[in-house]
Amino acid sequence: MKKLVRNAVVATLLTVTGTTAVVASPAHALPYPKDNESITITYYSDASKTVQVGMVVYGNCLDDFQYGIRTAYSTINHTVCPGDL
Repeated sequence: MKKLVRNAVVATLLTVTGTTAVVASPAHALPYPKDNESITITYYSDASKTVQVGMVVYGNCLDDFQYGIRTAYSTINHTVCPGDL
């Protein structure tokens, strides 16, 4: 009987732990650029958005690049490519 109770407790703890891990890690979908645009995502240290800690640039205007870290605090800017690129 003790073994059955122990197994039930372990199974419950594993279920709760697994559920918490899934809930704690949200997914962020990156916007897809149009044929004539690039997207810049700037990441900040907190909700005040005063200290920049990272950036990702991708799309069709310039070479893709990234630096720093990604956080939950960000802004997204769409840039239309000049006609001669």
